[in-house]
Amino acid sequence: MKNINSAGIKLLLKIFWSTFKMGLVTFGGGLAMISVIHSEFSEKNELVSSEEISDITAVAQSLPGVIAVNSSVMVAYRIGGNSAAILAGIGAILPSVIVLCLVTVFYNFFVDSPYVRGFLRGVSGAVIALFISTLHKLYRKNLADKYAVIFFIIAAALIFIFPSLNVVFLIIGGAAAGFVLYYLVLKKWNSIND
Repeated sequence: MKNINSAGIKLLLKIFWSTFKMGLVTFGGGLAMISVIHSEFSEKNELVSSEEISDITAVAQSLPGVIAVNSSVMVAYRIGGNSAAILAGIGAILPSVIVLCLVTVFYNFFVDSPYVRGFLRGVSGAVIALFISTLHKLYRKNLADKYAVIFFIIAAALIFIFPSLNVVFLIIGGAAAGFVLYYLVLKKWNSIND
C-alpha cells in the first residue's frame, strides 16, 4: 500500500470537504452541480483544467447513476486516484443522506409548512440560474468547432420534435455519430490531406 504523506492527506480532506459542501448547498440535481464542480476544482483551486471538467462531464452524463456523483468521483480520481474518488463519492452523497433522514423524521412538519414550500419555490428559481450558468460554461468549451454545433442543433431539434424521446437513445446516437465523424471520417480525411 502506498504511503500517503501529509500533503496527500490534506488534498484528500480538501476533496472530501469540497464535495461535501457542494452536495450540501447545490439544489436541482447533477446538472446544477456541474457549474459548482467547475468553479471549485478548476477555477478556485486549479486542480484540473476546464477542458478536463468538460470531458468528464460528457462521460459522466453517459454513465448510469447520478451525474453529480459520477462527475465528483471522476474529477477526484483525476486529481488524486482511488482514495480521492472514494472520498469524493462519500462527500457528494452524505449531505443528501443526512437531509433525507431529517426530512423522514420530520415529514409531517415539512409537508404542511408554508415556510418549506416558500423555501423550495425560491430554490427552484435559483436552480434555473445554475442550469443557465452550466449551459454557458459547457457551450464555451464544447461548441468550439462547427461539428459540435451541428450535433447540438440536431440533438436540440430531436428533443423539441420528439419530447418523449428517451435521452439514452440521444446520448448513444450522439456518441456513435461523434465516433464515426471524429475517428473514422476526419481521421481518414486528415491522412488523405497529409
